[in-house]
Amino acid sequence: MSLTPAERQDRFQAAFLGLAIGDALGFPLRGVPPASLTRLPGLAEDFAPRPRGKFAKGQFSDDTQLMLAAAESVIRENKVDGRSAAAHLAWLWQEGIILQPPKQLAEALQKLAQGTPWMSAGAPLGVKCPSVLSRAVVVGLFESKSRVRIRHDAGVLTVLTHKDPTCAAAAAAFAQAIALGLTTSEPLTPAEFCEELALSAAAHDKELAEELRHLPRLLTWDPARALAQLRKVSVPPSQLKGVDGLPPHVVPVLLTALYATLKVPHDFRQAVELVLRCGGEADVAAACTGALVGAHLGTAAIPARLRKNVLYADTLLDTADRLFQARQVRETLATALAQQHHPKRRR
Repeated sequence: MSLTPAERQDRFQAAFLGLAIGDALGFPLRGVPPASLTRLPGLAEDFAPRPRGKFAKGQFSDDTQLMLAAAESVIRENKVDGRSAAAHLAWLWQEGIILQPPKQLAEALQKLAQGTPWMSAGAPLGVKCPSVLSRAVVVGLFESKSRVRIRHDAGVLTVLTHKDPTCAAAAAAFAQAIALGLTTSEPLTPAEFCEELALSAAAHDKELAEELRHLPRLLTWDPARALAQLRKVSVPPSQLKGVDGLPPHVVPVLLTALYATLKVPHDFRQAVELVLRCGGEADVAAACTGALVGAHLGTAAIPARLRKNVLYADTLLDTADRLFQARQVRETLATALAQQHHPKRRR
């Protein structure tokens, strides 16, 4: 049974809220080693009172800002457009409001703001930053009916800041995971779910596609062992030196979020906490986990306290609603055009 328009709109809202909430829960914990987190109870119960010193309780980071900027571009253009998306992302840099972006992301945004063409500004091959993932939520929601569009549009939104094909593959896989929350009438098995993601990733990076196909096997492992394994996937040993917790690499972050969502598919708080306790880059993984659970279960699955206390909840809901309406308008126009080209025969 397909979702009603109201149910689909609720999934849009839940994906936006879920990403921002996971982000805001993880923001004050960014870079904290796992051993230090064991002493902190209930990481996903409520937001820390003073995340990272100067920010208010419930403040999300650059990841949610990037998602919102990408959404505004799609709403304006009624499609993913590289030039428009670049302008919206560059605005975050120009206004000085992007919150603590990674170095390579900051450099790419600065180049875009200075007028570098959108296909040329991104970080070079080999830079595989997880900051590309959040904007893929917009693609998954807006293009949920077309894997071809998901592959293409995820690549467009990724290359703005990162040129490595692994980044595009990870974004395409994550967008597909979001899309399945809107299009799957019957629950998929973990193997079926990961195969769908692998098909989208393979257009950009076949190695990541294979890693996605292997992921369901880890669900039978002890969680601590599985998560310890996932943090190393596709990461050169040199990049793991001195890193405690999740490294700033898109593959472990994506796989960890997917693992948590598949391991605890019906409990938002438990799935997000499982990721937060990984430490390191757990804020991005928690954001992705929150978006995935939200897209598949709706807003009712997100604890009311978190929905109430995340900052700018009204903005998140408004943007999600306008993205939903943009999709509805596009589908209505497409239907009308199809009827013009293929009118029903008169009896």
